Amino acid sequence: MADLHWSRWRNPQKTANTLNIQLPDARNYPHIAVRAGGFTLIELMITIAIVAVIAMIGIPAMGDFILNNRIRSQSGDLMLQLAHARSEAMRTASRVTICPGTSGGCAGSAWESGWVAFTDTNANTALDSGETIISVSNALDGNNTLRSAAFSTYISFRHDGGSIDISGAGQAGSFSLCDSRGFGTDARAIVITVTGRIKVLIANAAGSGISNCGI
Repeated sequence: MADLHWSRWRNPQKTANTLNIQLPDARNYPHIAVRAGGFTLIELMITIAIVAVIAMIGIPAMGDFILNNRIRSQSGDLMLQLAHARSEAMRTASRVTICPGTSGGCAGSAWESGWVAFTDTNANTALDSGETIISVSNALDGNNTLRSAAFSTYISFRHDGGSIDISGAGQAGSFSLCDSRGFGTDARAIVITVTGRIKVLIANAAGSGISNCGI
């Protein structure tokens, strides 16, 4: 037994030959099919059809997703800007006005072009030299519109947080924020009460205070 083990170690070639296994050859076994890599024409057509269906379903859904996120972000940003202006009026015991425009001053009634909040020292709803600018917001993305009948050119808050007009009377109303889908469940209403409370509603919901995009 020891001699057999020693002979295998001394003659590895002979040992390997005894373990040689002949694999089947496709020429000798024609029933064994050898498939080349890649797709057949039918498989490729099916794949293209599936991709097309997914694209038809997915692209509109992605478009709505982007629009929904944008209008939610814009309505939330306006709400925060108004709340910040109100808190500054209460903190400094002064009148704070927000109007459509830039750091250069108020302009027009198209809020979607941007707006500026400032300490309205002389209570004339205009940004005058020496008055402190609190914040400036850029124009809205996506060609969205932001209009208001009640706050067409300005909205002001006084020291107690209430919303007042230039004559000292209470101001209450809504902003209408719309995108390319128009007025309805996709649009938003930003509602401000006389006490200065602010909330965001679906545009056509009860209590929104608006019935169109205001343009």
